Amino acid sequence: MDAQTIFLVGSMAIFLGFVSDYMFRRYKAPDVLILITFGIALGPGITGLVSTNLAETISGLTPYVAALALSIIMFQAGMGLKIREVLTSFSRALVLTVLAFVASVAMVAAVGFIALGWGIGDSLLLGAILGGTSGAVVIPLVNNLRVSSRLKTVLTLESAITDVLVIVLAMSIIGVMGTGDADLGKAASTILIAFLVSSCIGVIAGFVWLQVLSTYLSGQPFSYMVTLAMLLGVYAVTEMMVNGTGGGAIAALTFGLTLANGGEVAKVIRHDIRSYVCDEKITMLHDEISFFVRTFFFIYLGIVVTTITIGLDHVLIGLAVCLAILIGRYLVTELMGRYIEQTGADHNALFFMMPRGLSAAVLASIPLSMGVVTDEVGNTILGTVTIVILVTTAIASIGAYVIDRGTRSNGKRRRAPVQEQAGLDRPTDKY
Repeated sequence: MDAQTIFLVGSMAIFLGFVSDYMFRRYKAPDVLILITFGIALGPGITGLVSTNLAETISGLTPYVAALALSIIMFQAGMGLKIREVLTSFSRALVLTVLAFVASVAMVAAVGFIALGWGIGDSLLLGAILGGTSGAVVIPLVNNLRVSSRLKTVLTLESAITDVLVIVLAMSIIGVMGTGDADLGKAASTILIAFLVSSCIGVIAGFVWLQVLSTYLSGQPFSYMVTLAMLLGVYAVTEMMVNGTGGGAIAALTFGLTLANGGEVAKVIRHDIRSYVCDEKITMLHDEISFFVRTFFFIYLGIVVTTITIGLDHVLIGLAVCLAILIGRYLVTELMGRYIEQTGADHNALFFMMPRGLSAAVLASIPLSMGVVTDEVGNTILGTVTIVILVTTAIASIGAYVIDRGTRSNGKRRRAPVQEQAGLDRPTDKY
């Protein structure tokens, strides 16, 4: 692919990203699916603009692309949260996350064990890989829905926490399958340490950076670019400190949360609020960067899909796994809904916002590459995870459309009595 073709495809991608984002905000059209479909269309077998060799080379960058997209999107999510809501909703979010994760792992593992006849190790591994939601999909979808701020906070926290759960459990199972040494206590302590260390790093880094912004970078050019550099540094240092267990996403989230709530931080430590205010320009510029990264990430994901050989058996297994995930999510929604929801739209959003994505895509290829599963099981995991990512993303996108149409209709019905009280619906008034 020459430079002119790359520029043309890049131009088309940005325009498509803008149009699909507008269509989503205006009509809740499935923008994520539009971008993934565009990526698939670029790959071999359709337009062929991305050759087979190039697509395979690109797919090798998945861990790096996933890390960049996750850090950018989680930071933006943190900037959109209120610290008081996070503190009041955290316990609910934690309970929801654990229950939803356990339910998903159990239901998916049951499919592997009963329907496919796999051993308990292979079955649990598939369940662990597909156990958590994807912040890269959930956060953009839920931020544009007419649901309560409490639910937005809970779903955002769920998508951040499950990254740690998915990575630690999946890698622990892989370690057990490779060495035969099972240590559940070590896995539990790893999850707890990763969460606490990541949260502390994000908060401390945010607190320090607020002072730097206010003292040294106020009114200076390129303050956003050095903030972006700080974000990437926080993400990288955290991942190194927690041994790549997904804590970088939590650190990025809490870093953004601290920057966006500088006033609350200043009140707690009784300092001048003006010294802890994040420049609005940083938020605006990051929205632009987030749009760019998000657009190309989903197109990239579509290209990666074309490198995986998917047969009819993978489709059928993937659909069965999706059904299992839906059943598990439904049970958790019914159990936890009354403690979280405030409206009917909240109930629907809690159920639909369970797409799989980043962590699953990265982890799916590891078991086969490390030789802990057979070629048949490894390829089945790859194909099944791909189908599940596409189908659950489609379900979440369609769910967002249904929720939006429902809230619009309810809004019109609620306005009718007000119009009657104002005399606007009484034709006799004009006589």
